[in-house]
Amino acid sequence: MRMHSPLPAPRQACRRRRATPDRRRLARAPGLVAWTQGRGGAAWHARTDALARSVGGETLPMILRDGPLERFLGRSRDRRMQRPPGLAFWLDGEPPFPVALGLALQHLAVQSVYFVLPAAVGAAVTQDPAQVTRFLSLSILAAALWQALQIITRGPSGSGYPIPGTHTAALLGAYLVAAQAGSGFGGIGALVLLVGIASVALTFVLQRMRVFIPNEVAGVVVFLIGVALITLGTQQLGLQSLAAAPSGAAVAVVLASLAVMVVAALSRTAAARFAVIIGALVGVALALLLGETPAGAAQVLAGSPWLALPEPWLPDPGAVTPAALLAALLALVAMKATAAGSIVVIQRAADAGWTRPDAPPLRRGLLANGVAVAAAGLFGGAAPGPNTAALGLSIATGTLARRIVWLGVPLLVVLALCPKLVALFVLMPGPVKAAMLFYVSGFIMAQGCQLVTARLLDTRRTLIVAFGLTAGIAVAVAPQVFQQVLPALASPLAFGAMVAFLANLVTLPLVAQRAERRLAPGPGAAREAAEWFAGLAGAWGLKPGTARAAEHALGELAELLAGRGVTEIGLSARRAEDRVELALAWQGAPLPERARSVRPEDLLGPLEAQERFAVWLATRDAQSVTQSAVADGQMLRLVFED
Repeated sequence: MRMHSPLPAPRQACRRRRATPDRRRLARAPGLVAWTQGRGGAAWHARTDALARSVGGETLPMILRDGPLERFLGRSRDRRMQRPPGLAFWLDGEPPFPVALGLALQHLAVQSVYFVLPAAVGAAVTQDPAQVTRFLSLSILAAALWQALQIITRGPSGSGYPIPGTHTAALLGAYLVAAQAGSGFGGIGALVLLVGIASVALTFVLQRMRVFIPNEVAGVVVFLIGVALITLGTQQLGLQSLAAAPSGAAVAVVLASLAVMVVAALSRTAAARFAVIIGALVGVALALLLGETPAGAAQVLAGSPWLALPEPWLPDPGAVTPAALLAALLALVAMKATAAGSIVVIQRAADAGWTRPDAPPLRRGLLANGVAVAAAGLFGGAAPGPNTAALGLSIATGTLARRIVWLGVPLLVVLALCPKLVALFVLMPGPVKAAMLFYVSGFIMAQGCQLVTARLLDTRRTLIVAFGLTAGIAVAVAPQVFQQVLPALASPLAFGAMVAFLANLVTLPLVAQRAERRLAPGPGAAREAAEWFAGLAGAWGLKPGTARAAEHALGELAELLAGRGVTEIGLSARRAEDRVELALAWQGAPLPERARSVRPEDLLGPLEAQERFAVWLATRDAQSVTQSAVADGQMLRLVFED
């Protein structure tokens, strides 16, 4: 960028753009203030429009908003989402109340399958059905709280995404260890409270969450959630025990339910959105006809009251054993990865322009997750978490409206206060539950595969995926061995997530790649710098957007330094897991600091104003920019998120 004299700037801009490596024919971008396709006006007006857009509402407000909390959790930093084609209801959609109620009930039907988790934990602690029902009701309230906190669209907590809540399976091993030690419900509550506090703390400690839980780890976790759903479905059919094979009637109910779900989903009618609940109703009717109902169901329903307020259990920290606490802290990795994976899944499904996880909503979602878990421990419920099965159902039916999930919150509360309704959901025939789980598990595993392949799979990333999936599937194939040897991680999700997390952590030092180049400024300096980095971007598998931003920055800065008469520029590039770091070193005076605001008049102003504008233009896509004096001159460092 030559600036021997401050005038005439438009001609200098024209010469500068002809010297850059981007020689594509310019086309008018939407929203340009002015457009000139002649010999130089287009570039000047394009730069002016970039300035107008940034000052108007994107770059400048982000720069001016200060404070660590705003930078870490601020909603103003969320990426703008684009509605994907083919959705029935997007995030802000407002389906009619009957439609929203039907979809919320469909979610509730899927959520009820997970009631078996706190019910099993309660049965391991006591044989008193009233106490088990009390624990289950408190756990349902915890799931409602998680769902409400997650969907909030204001404040520092909550991703703002419509993710239904449920009871996480990651802590099941820790619950059983605590139950075997006689901790009681108070001890389990204290255990859940400690896990929630640790989860909140980790949200702030692990600021670069994508380094520790990248797409590959999140994809493995989401895929293994699908595997866990299949395992839970086989348990509903009695396939996990070798006592007896499922009856022909049970198999018929499963196949008929699945067939109705598939036909309804492919019908291209309004029934497609209610495919699961339609299939479940048909399955329940067929199960009643064939006698596939739980034994003593009528007596259980008759003995359950219509309305009862569950009494909370106060946490008892003294009842927490070291073994149970260790098991819970190990499972915390799977909990965080499950929550992160679910948030990334809906980000990807709800955004047509998705390329990578959006960090601020992810952090707020993980914070809300930890707060809800801690609250569940305070009143004695099981730890809540995302219901990926219901989330997969929303994605499969294209119904992502927040209104649907908001409506599900009071439904869960009403259900928790009505033991008779709780019993009704729990007593749903096992083959119908199995069909629902089999149906949604495929969508969940498909989302996991898409997350895994969101980035180019090099050898390291392939090994992370391979080890994580192998470990998780090994537990699914031989659960009895892991229950005896490693009960704290005796679930495909917990063990697979731990292995994938450790594989990523251990191999992180092997990720960094470096390259250096000495550049002699001249007429082709900008092109040479950009072409050098373009070669690196291809070899390192960088995302196209990252490569374009870094190439543009190098070209502009090299041209600016060449215009100053700098004799040599030292270029260096370093690739980390989630970012690319560039450095330019030269002898001479420092460049102007990146401006907080620039004006179109700066293009026609004095040399210092033009340089300030050039630095802003070159670095506006960088995540951070720092400049410092070194022994032999100056160094400018830029960081780009990949």
